[in-house]
Amino acid sequence: MKRELENDESALSDVIGMVMLLAMIVIVLSSTMIILQPYISDYDDNKNWSQAKVIADQIDERIRLVGFSPQDTGSIQTFELVSTSISNLDSAEYWTISGDVSGTDIIDVSLSSFNSVDVTAMNNTATHAIVNNGGNITNHVLNFENDTANINFENFMNKLLIVEIYDINDNLIHKFVRLELSGIGIDTALSTGNFDIDLLNGARMEKLSGEAYKVTRYPSLRHFSMPDDSQQLSFVLVDVDMSLLSGTTSPFSLQMVSDGPLTLFDGEVRNIRMKMTNEIDDSMTDRYMSHWIEDYNLNLASGTLDTFEGIGPWKRVSGIDGIGIHPLEKSILTEIVLHRVVIK
Repeated sequence: MKRELENDESALSDVIGMVMLLAMIVIVLSSTMIILQPYISDYDDNKNWSQAKVIADQIDERIRLVGFSPQDTGSIQTFELVSTSISNLDSAEYWTISGDVSGTDIIDVSLSSFNSVDVTAMNNTATHAIVNNGGNITNHVLNFENDTANINFENFMNKLLIVEIYDINDNLIHKFVRLELSGIGIDTALSTGNFDIDLLNGARMEKLSGEAYKVTRYPSLRHFSMPDDSQQLSFVLVDVDMSLLSGTTSPFSLQMVSDGPLTLFDGEVRNIRMKMTNEIDDSMTDRYMSHWIEDYNLNLASGTLDTFEGIGPWKRVSGIDGIGIHPLEKSILTEIVLHRVVIK
């Protein structure tokens, strides 16, 4: 009887020892996981952040390639979206661009409502206009009252509006273009919040949760002063029409097709005026303008505006009226093209 009791106590001790050993292992493993958790989160964040960067680089490269290509040329690209989603930035940037393309008149075209514009002509040489409202083309005779003629094109304003002003000899003397541009948003979930990359009109903007946007690339607006005292302006605008509302599944495919480059201005232009509004962030419009007129402000501060050639504010120094190429009245060799990419 005593032998059996001793065996029972020994067995009980073994069980208690095993339980205590397992408890210690669990405690050690739990402590290890608690200690390593921040490092694991950082590793996952770095991996997801890097993945978002790579996806943005690939999409950006494809947009540029397809945008330059002839109509109906395209490519298909597939992505593994682990913690990333792709969405449409619809009508996220607005531009109006205008200029006198021939003659000596100074023409001004301004939006007056959702389906009409006002026209003024300093020398009264403007007689008629052709309006291309998203492919709907209409002709209008200009009847001036109090130095202003109103053009009503009836339909709601399309994302692309082109107004061409002609003189009595059917010479194109002024051109006005209004555009609504869309882009692509790439959102990645991190432990500290979302990491956003926005690709819009050739620009690239990045934002970490709780921080301000960083503009890593601006739209491709370029000005050149040539050795022969002439000036050149080039601008490639980019519109991405993403018919897919969002991309969250993995793998996710983007089929990009070119709608064909559209030349908006090509040749000598006077009084070039450009105005834009960026809807991504409240500060973005001012940041764009400050970037483009930086050289103007430096010349303003040093008192050398008399010899300044380049991008500066239109009329008021604040830039509230947009930007132009100084001297404003000088003819500038201009090429402005719209690249249109459709994502199906």
